[in-house]
Amino acid sequence: MSIIPSAPPNDPTPDVEIRAAVAKLRKHVKHATDGPWVTSSVWSPRATCTSAVYSHAHPAGSVESEVVASGRIKSGYGGIREPWNAEYIALMQPDVGGALADLLDDLADGDDEGFVNPWALGLARQINGAKDGAE
Repeated sequence: MSIIPSAPPNDPTPDVEIRAAVAKLRKHVKHATDGPWVTSSVWSPRATCTSAVYSHAHPAGSVESEVVASGRIKSGYGGIREPWNAEYIALMQPDVGGALADLLDDLADGDDEGFVNPWALGLARQINGAKDGAE
């Protein structure tokens, strides 16, 4: 299994694929609540290992985002034992997405010889929704 997914069926050039990922990231960064995001865990007997982002508006107009992980495995403190999905979502808050978009944009045209970094292309394909082996 390759880490770099296959090109989509219409076979765009690498710079087009990478710039599509850049546009997708920047759109989500623009509309997401500013970070940093915080996490909390909630135990629920009906929950699966899922996570959600809640944005709380405060009277002064500021907004705080909280990533809440829910799960069936209860810890001794009332939260869940493995809040890794929520921690990961909070880690990848909008400032990280913006920096990632800037990096990909810089790599889209390749180096001086036109070589496109395969890791940048693979990352762009993941962001664009390509699956390994997709045709």
